[in-house]
Amino acid sequence: MWSEDRIRETLEAHADAKYRDFHGKLTHTRYERIGVRIPALRALAKEIIRSGEWRDFLAVRPIVLYEHAMLAGIISASVKEPYEDKIERLRAFAAYIDDWAVCDVTCSSMKCKDGRLFEDMRAFAVSRDVWTARMGIVVILSNFAGREHVDGIRETINAVQAQGYYIDMALGWLICTVESYDEGAGIELMRTAAVSDEVLRIAAYKMRDSFRVSQKSKDEAAEIAEVKRKNRL
Repeated sequence: MWSEDRIRETLEAHADAKYRDFHGKLTHTRYERIGVRIPALRALAKEIIRSGEWRDFLAVRPIVLYEHAMLAGIISASVKEPYEDKIERLRAFAAYIDDWAVCDVTCSSMKCKDGRLFEDMRAFAVSRDVWTARMGIVVILSNFAGREHVDGIRETINAVQAQGYYIDMALGWLICTVESYDEGAGIELMRTAAVSDEVLRIAAYKMRDSFRVSQKSKDEAAEIAEVKRKNRL
């Protein structure tokens, strides 16, 4: 049986103090940190899923450790179970996210091209809760960034309600990812989606640093961001 003590002991066996201190400078969380690297957490998640004890693990409360939250997110997203159960589990897990890294590691564990996921993540993306919304946006960019989804992505972007740095970063990242998959599609979103100057700036910045985006697109993105910024002054 999994318990809070067993989880702590398991995570402490993989602790890396230097990583804890380094990662702590990049993230902000209410949880206690031990310092376990992501590959080790993914390996632990696979072991827990293979053991068949993953439901028992996910039921353990309270979540006190940052790495416990990470593990719970990875397992919730990657375990094979009925689709509807997975979505409800992710929706419930969002309440335990208070940090971009926990959110994004969870999202990167969700690999699925099912059209139901696209629609469900669109619903997540328009939540007023920052982390539910970011989860929806990041899962979309990880699984549905092709041109065939651009109209739906635009509609989703236009309906986003949550605000702040982590939402702006996710939207800019989404637009850049779309462009990296299909030249011109992300640029189209920059021109037509209802996004702030900050989101345009982030999208242009991310395109500039991407090896998968052409120089032509990088120049266009920078121009769009600058022109729209000046027009709003």
